[in-house]
Amino acid sequence: MHLHVPTVADAAAISACAQACFLETFGHIVYPPGDREAFLTDRMGVERYAADLADPARALRIARGEDGQIVGFINLCPNVLPMPDGEPPRDQTIELDQLYLLRLAQGTGLADRFMDFAHAEGAARGAKAMYLSVFIDNVKAQRFYARHGYVEVGKNPYQVGNTIDDDRVWRRWLEAGL
Repeated sequence: MHLHVPTVADAAAISACAQACFLETFGHIVYPPGDREAFLTDRMGVERYAADLADPARALRIARGEDGQIVGFINLCPNVLPMPDGEPPRDQTIELDQLYLLRLAQGTGLADRFMDFAHAEGAARGAKAMYLSVFIDNVKAQRFYARHGYVEVGKNPYQVGNTIDDDRVWRRWLEAGL
């Protein structure tokens, strides 16, 4: 699988992939009625990805399976995560907003290729560090991020509908020696 630059025409397929990945990973979590549906519509809807694709401050890449369907994507953006004291100025950072892979694409090396893209893109944009937010119980993702040099540096209350999940902020330096 190769990484591709998506177009606005891919917004619906990216939305479908995002929603499927969220349900594959977090579908077991019981949220109050309407919270999950509101989240999927608001935070993972077609309009969101159309706006992301039109935003030059963002960098998205997709991967397609043999059937041409999107099986994963990565979405980088200006960092808006809560940052503890002592971290670099926000304008010297970038956020890995989303790295989603359908189960059928996991274990293929695709996630590593997405991370290589993210780190190269962040450095090319002049960022000293990349930040991301990961759910406290998503141990598989935490192991993956740790393998790529990320460390936990803070907390990020993450809203799913009216429910606040316990996410953690992780950071990786992008410049050698930091």
